Amino acid sequence: MKVASVRASPARYAGACPVPVVFSATIAVKGTSRVKYRWVRSDGSKGAVRTVKAGPKVVLRDSRTFTRSTRGWQAIQVLGPGRPVSKRVSFSVTCEESGGGVNDPRPPSGGDTPAPKASAHVTADSYSGPCAAPGKALNFTGTIQVSRVPAAVSYRWVDSDGGPLGREDLWFSAKDSPRRVVNASRTFLASHSGTRWIEILGPGGKVLSTSNRAPYSVTCTPAPTRPTASVTNLKVDPAAFQGTCTAPAAFTFTADIAVSKPATVTYEWLRSDGTKVPGRWEFTDPGRLTRMVSHTWQVPDPSKVAGGSASIRITSPGRSKAGPAKFTITCLSLAVSEEKVASPTPQPYTGPCPVTVKTSAKVTVSGGGPAPVEYYWRYPGTGIQRTDISGSATLTRDWYEGSDTTATTNLFVRLRNGPWIESRQIGWSVTCKASEPETLTVSKPAVSTWSQGGGECTAKNPYQLTAASLITAPKGMSFPFDATYRWRWADGGYWHEETVKITKPGEQRVAHQWSVSRSQAGKIFVDVLTPSRVKSEPAEYSVTCDGKPPVPGTGGTVVSVTDAKITPSSHRGACPVDLKATATITVSAPTSEPVEYAWVFDNGTSSPTFEVGFPAGGPLTRTVVWDQWRAVKSSGLVTGYLRIRTPNTAVSDPVAYTVTCV
Repeated sequence: MKVASVRASPARYAGACPVPVVFSATIAVKGTSRVKYRWVRSDGSKGAVRTVKAGPKVVLRDSRTFTRSTRGWQAIQVLGPGRPVSKRVSFSVTCEESGGGVNDPRPPSGGDTPAPKASAHVTADSYSGPCAAPGKALNFTGTIQVSRVPAAVSYRWVDSDGGPLGREDLWFSAKDSPRRVVNASRTFLASHSGTRWIEILGPGGKVLSTSNRAPYSVTCTPAPTRPTASVTNLKVDPAAFQGTCTAPAAFTFTADIAVSKPATVTYEWLRSDGTKVPGRWEFTDPGRLTRMVSHTWQVPDPSKVAGGSASIRITSPGRSKAGPAKFTITCLSLAVSEEKVASPTPQPYTGPCPVTVKTSAKVTVSGGGPAPVEYYWRYPGTGIQRTDISGSATLTRDWYEGSDTTATTNLFVRLRNGPWIESRQIGWSVTCKASEPETLTVSKPAVSTWSQGGGECTAKNPYQLTAASLITAPKGMSFPFDATYRWRWADGGYWHEETVKITKPGEQRVAHQWSVSRSQAGKIFVDVLTPSRVKSEPAEYSVTCDGKPPVPGTGGTVVSVTDAKITPSSHRGACPVDLKATATITVSAPTSEPVEYAWVFDNGTSSPTFEVGFPAGGPLTRTVVWDQWRAVKSSGLVTGYLRIRTPNTAVSDPVAYTVTCV
């Protein structure tokens, strides 16, 4: 674009006023259809924005009428395309006195006719909405009226927060209407309010009259935003596969998609094998704008693939991408050797009992490592256990035998996705022969674990723990007799008092079973109460559930549950009848977590699980009451007890009740 030939006609004037001055400029435009422009002036004022049709030679004009002496310049400012400004053209106007009124262009007529007078009225807009750059332009309209024509009027706009603007001039010829509309505008980028008016000026700049003050306001509101989506936290499981490659392997990719506002998000998984898997999710709830998405890649023959990768890409809205996440495949093989009885030796064994039997086998992983290996022993049965093996490792199993025994066991091992491999049989023989003591002895308990479905311990797959011990009666005792005992824990917990009848010298096996669905570690032992007091050596155990190892407790534990009773204990009459169960719980110190407990009955019913707290500074003994309980029919004799579930195991003495409805 080229701007040339900027002229003022006349460029220099001296004589009677008012006088019109015409400004012109020639522009040449290529490559566009229309041009935006405005005139800019030396007094800081700007002409209205105008649009003309583009061409090789376009003439732009601006006419101004001057009523007083002045000098200055004007230039063309192009607003688009581009923003070039032309050279300035200078002009000067020298008005010679005519002897008439200040705003009267006519010569004097003897003083009979007064000079024309001017008045103004202003209106302004209000706006509420977005004010993003380049801002919101607010328009102001003024109406200037003279008492007669011809007339020359000087005026200026005044703003309440910016003061007066540049002076402007109007010429009313004898043929013009005495009313003229003038306009102004102001651009806002932030909320604002004020007033604007017009002042009519005399030749020396004196304010002759003032229009009304027109109020205006701009309230800027946030512009509506488009939804945006992002994808993060791309993962693959497993990231490093190590196992047998004789069966297909699955790799699951997961990622988190978040959207700024409810919208439909489309995306696609891009795999390294060239596969594209599209996906779509509709986010409709403003309170839930994040979702995890997944894709599973099934590798039919892992032995032919060293690894792979996948990324995820948002296709709408936006183009966010995450990844790639990579996985590797290492094919391994597994072997079992050196199966043997580690103790007691030599085999077969003859000696004191109970005795610890320990078997072992060497497991070798070839092809890489460390690799996750699952294993279990057939006899005595164990749950499935897991360990990482690099090269070779020796796996062992030990348990107590308290009587003459001849048996065999096997070790079963496997890699991820692989079949179970069975070791050779390991056989042992135990013949018990020892001097008889004159009092009861109790062996250290052997603790074993078992689960219905195998696998890891979870809330849905609890482990069953069994603690077994041998109470041995020597020949020198008087038979038969009853031996009473309790199972106790080192943390102060205990189970019901139990009785076993011993009719002859030898061993009597006692056992206690309990279920575990939370990680737990402890020490359990047998406390024989009669006919003589003797305790076994405590046995340690530890169970990890949901992949979270046990955490040692930092607070107190329950040490007793006393005064258990049910009222009424015997009811005969109208039904339903309200029952109430009470008991007193004592702890060793303030507990770090609430004590959980429930009432359990032999008719298969139980109460809900309740909680009671023992905070620091409070009592260590509290009475608990369950009175939201109603019997609706005859029950016969029902026996039950209060059982502590956490932080440790403890029980009350048995209580009973009967209900006979008539």
